Amino acid sequence: MKKAITVIVIVLALAAGGGLLYFKGKRYEVVITQDKIDASLAERFPVTKKYLLIFSITYSNPQVTLLENGDRVQVGLDATLNIRVDGESKDLSGTALVTSGIRYDSETQEFFLDDAEFSKLVIAGVPDKWLTKVTEFASKAAKEFVETRPVYRLQAKDAKTTAAKMLLKRFEVREQAIYVTLGI
Repeated sequence: MKKAITVIVIVLALAAGGGLLYFKGKRYEVVITQDKIDASLAERFPVTKKYLLIFSITYSNPQVTLLENGDRVQVGLDATLNIRVDGESKDLSGTALVTSGIRYDSETQEFFLDDAEFSKLVIAGVPDKWLTKVTEFASKAAKEFVETRPVYRLQAKDAKTTAAKMLLKRFEVREQAIYVTLGI
């Protein structure tokens, strides 16, 4: 019985080692077009986040721009701030701009926008006493929204693709698409 278990362990170890040697150094490239990113984000918006009972912000209509010079993704969002001023609720419209990189989650095989930087918020009519809080809250909400919603999910097509999904080697923005290299 011990011999059988030992033989099974050795065979499994050899198979795993052989598989690793076979796939090591192999690369798999995925091209995520801007249209795919646009469609994915459009499905996940609009989104709203509330801050106490004072105000809420709604982001909608994501517009993606792929930035080749820094391998970054820029997302423009329409922003609607609902704020209570003098006991009255007001909707104020504006825009927000977030720039980010790409993160790959090997467990779910999904790509996310990552390391988001809130570049700009323009909403006219925000009372001065709330401007700092609104900006902080809007920045945090925008970053959270873009970083937690996947923009693309890999589909396993064969054993090579499945194995390559393990590690993100690099990504590059060029020709209005994101080129992602995966491998072991």
